[in-house]
Amino acid sequence: MRRLLWGILIAALLAAACQPAATPQPTVTPQPTATSQPTATPQPAATPTPAPGAGAQLPDLGGRELKIASDTTYPPFEFVDPKTNELVGFDVDLVNELCRLLNCKPMIVSTAWDGIFAGLEQKQFDLAASGITITEERKQKFDFSDSYLRYGQVVLVRADEERIRGKDDLKEKMVGVQIGTTNEETAKTLVADEAKQLKRYDTFDLAVRALLAKDVDAVVIDSPAADGFMAQNPGQMKIAGEPFTSEDLGLCFPKGSDLVAPFNAALKVLKENGTLDRLYQKWFKEYKPGQ
Repeated sequence: MRRLLWGILIAALLAAACQPAATPQPTVTPQPTATSQPTATPQPAATPTPAPGAGAQLPDLGGRELKIASDTTYPPFEFVDPKTNELVGFDVDLVNELCRLLNCKPMIVSTAWDGIFAGLEQKQFDLAASGITITEERKQKFDFSDSYLRYGQVVLVRADEERIRGKDDLKEKMVGVQIGTTNEETAKTLVADEAKQLKRYDTFDLAVRALLAKDVDAVVIDSPAADGFMAQNPGQMKIAGEPFTSEDLGLCFPKGSDLVAPFNAALKVLKENGTLDRLYQKWFKEYKPGQ
């Protein structure tokens, strides 16, 4: 019996000796990535900074081309830059910004002042952007956007003028105006005899030239335009007195236009995101937000 047990034990030992020994496996230690940086916690993708107005729900005009009438002789609202021969100005920038938001293509058509309103009535233009004052009389024939600028009328005189210190000194003076404007209506009330004392011109540019040539003593004009013409003719003109009216400018549309609501929505975005303030500061040196 003992021999048998020993025999079994020896056989078992021999069998074990014939099996290959198991290779011990090392404990796997996680290795850093190739950048030798710890694995980062996933972060949301960076949100691109939206373009002005990008977050607003605005109508999409589908690339529609819009014919925009403008009297392009009215700095700083719209005028041809003599250095580049390109049309520039506040209204030019404004309609470009509005159309960028609304996905439309502005095509500005240089138009005589009186032709602007005739063209709108005949629906030759989709809208007009030309420093147009919103008046109750005009609202009977046309639709307007919300106001984008409030301004006052002023008296523009030559730099060496000493007799005229404001509107009350125009009673016996020769006064130049652009025909068909609110400035013409105002000037009628400032002179003793409009038939003899008012000289009407097709453009304010011509009225200013007449002032510099001493054909008139003063020009009744909107304050931003006065600044624009003075910038173009340094040291030759000045404003006599303070602005004496308060008026609003707006974009003008044919009656019943489907563009009024979209343009008002886009204009609201430009007011809220600071673009309109930036354009004011660019084109009107004396502009102060909130005034």
